[in-house]
Amino acid sequence: MKVGFGKVCITPPIGFSLVGYFVDRRSEGIMDDLYANSIVIYDGENLFTLVSCDLIWINQEIVKIVNKILSKDLKIKFKNIAIHATHTHTGPLTEKPENLVYTKNFYVDESYLKILPLYIAGSIKTAYRNLEDTEIGIGKIKVKNIAFNRRYLMKDGRIITNPFNQKENIVKNIGEVDDTLYIIAFKKDDKYIGFIINFSLHPDTIGGNLISADWPGALRKKIEDEFKCNVLILNGPSGDINHINPEDEITRTDKIKDIISEKLFSSFKKILKNIKFESYRKIDTFFKSYSLDFYSFTKEDIKNAREILKSNIPTDSLKYLIALSFLNLEKEKKKRKKWNLYMNGFTIGEKACVLTLPGEIFTGIGKKIREKLPFENIIIAQNSNFHLGYIPTKEAFLQHKKNIEIQPDFDDISISEAIGINTSYETLPLECKVNEDSEIIILKTVKNLFI
Repeated sequence: MKVGFGKVCITPPIGFSLVGYFVDRRSEGIMDDLYANSIVIYDGENLFTLVSCDLIWINQEIVKIVNKILSKDLKIKFKNIAIHATHTHTGPLTEKPENLVYTKNFYVDESYLKILPLYIAGSIKTAYRNLEDTEIGIGKIKVKNIAFNRRYLMKDGRIITNPFNQKENIVKNIGEVDDTLYIIAFKKDDKYIGFIINFSLHPDTIGGNLISADWPGALRKKIEDEFKCNVLILNGPSGDINHINPEDEITRTDKIKDIISEKLFSSFKKILKNIKFESYRKIDTFFKSYSLDFYSFTKEDIKNAREILKSNIPTDSLKYLIALSFLNLEKEKKKRKKWNLYMNGFTIGEKACVLTLPGEIFTGIGKKIREKLPFENIIIAQNSNFHLGYIPTKEAFLQHKKNIEIQPDFDDISISEAIGINTSYETLPLECKVNEDSEIIILKTVKNLFI
């Protein structure tokens, strides 16, 4: 089995907006650089390439350009290319600001958007040139108490995301957590040449105005420094997962990313002590297209939205942004009837499956995906190949409907981020573009992957 790794810096100039909150944060410096880290794996017949980017998301336009470059220069089919975003909240916008309702005044120079796909493709080209025979080791371990589900049942019966400004009203946490750390290690002549790492946790531990890859970058650097090799960090299903324990007084600081990365690094080394390396001869690649319906809205929703936009409420309030989101969805739905998507990846015997799919997947969906696939280790890379927003469970959509029954109206005060937003954030049209049947369709597609 031949494997190659590549790494290219994609840090934007200082002064670009950092995306992740509803306010415009102009970067004032660099805490640590952002990278596109790639792997190409090739068995002489089947080839797959995967790149992990320190970005909040990857939009389809970037994917198309990268695929076009690799098709022309390396003859790699788009079905065998996956581009993943770790989802750092201290990186640049990767599309035009006017594409989103809350980024209209954000700043990113078009020259960066034009050159970014070239950097990503360059990382993959480097990996392709570095192909060499390797042995492969695969393992996993539980890492407790660094990932928390951020959805809580309140005393009034609502489910709220990050209600840490009203702790006295929390009844209990109602969501799942997947705390498994997966690794695939690649070795030649007793020397490590690279790793794939998979863990499910929102990279939003820092805040502030400094560019950073957050905990994935900190973990990667620890591994690179000790083992002198390349590392791909893949963020697993974590749409409803973050690092915040409601008992903590401090929710964001660069020290948190260091604590998280150190715990993951320590667990990573435990896996390596017991890992068994083998000379695998073959991979199998897969690709499956599917479609998801648009977020559900009614004529009444559109009518109310238009009336809200005519009112005098703050344009950065949740109420105003949701109204604007409904109108944007209406426009988008006229262009296309559904979201046409795909999932792809590769398998290594019965030992491992690496699956990439778009969206910020709820951890409950990720767990069900793993239950359906017949592999010992299932690595899931969300936020791949398409910017789609949150993919909540069907249950979460039902909880959202109950929320609306209990409290029909949204706050009209200015908001800056998801903490204290006083609603089920992930099921709002602000950052959710799909409807309540998405979980069913995704799981059905996964079930049919290898039939």
